[in-house]
Amino acid sequence: MDTNELLALLVRHREELRQWLDDEQYRHFLAMMERLREAGADAERAAMAVIAIIRSLWPVPDEAGELARLLHVYGRGAAATATVPEEDTLLAALEALYATPAAEPVPAEPDVPPVADLVAAARRRLLAAPSREAVPAQSPPADVIVLADPDAGRRSPEFQFDPDTGRPRDIVVRINRILLADRDPWGAADWWLGGNSWLGGPPAALLGRVPDDRLADAALALVEEDGR
Repeated sequence: MDTNELLALLVRHREELRQWLDDEQYRHFLAMMERLREAGADAERAAMAVIAIIRSLWPVPDEAGELARLLHVYGRGAAATATVPEEDTLLAALEALYATPAAEPVPAEPDVPPVADLVAAARRRLLAAPSREAVPAQSPPADVIVLADPDAGRRSPEFQFDPDTGRPRDIVVRINRILLADRDPWGAADWWLGGNSWLGGPPAALLGRVPDDRLADAALALVEEDGR
């Protein structure tokens, strides 16, 4: 399934998406769709945007049936099959998705905030998590997530480190490499600290509570080629 087919899937199931995502989640999903539009003909940026779109749809539960199954299948191969979408297909999909009303009447709200506002809000949430000052060259770039805090400088989320040794946890290093944390530290941090319907909670909160391989499988399901 290439990106054009993914867009067709989203449009076809747009009413179900609106049912299963709350207003904040749906706005975040639309913001990731806008990221795909902004990628233009840049194949690498388009692929990263597709991965972000799939991430934004993780709140869709298994109870969504066919929609959930197709999203899971596509998510496993997204990194390998993502393509630059046809411009007309993408614009038509955005128009349909923006026009889809909420499942239940809600009070009138302003237009969807600019993407920059949504991104800033998401980053503030991630920076609010416990963290430590990032030590220069403390690990290879992909091993440890480093976030740029405009007030506190370079910060590394605390969950990454073993409380006894202070060194990065092996499973965190393994998953950070899967998530390309050196290229997309904010996306990797969002995966760790955000809700995860497959695992039943934020992955960072499940360290030491669920098997390491289960955490890794959840990350691989998002970015690894299906069947590899």
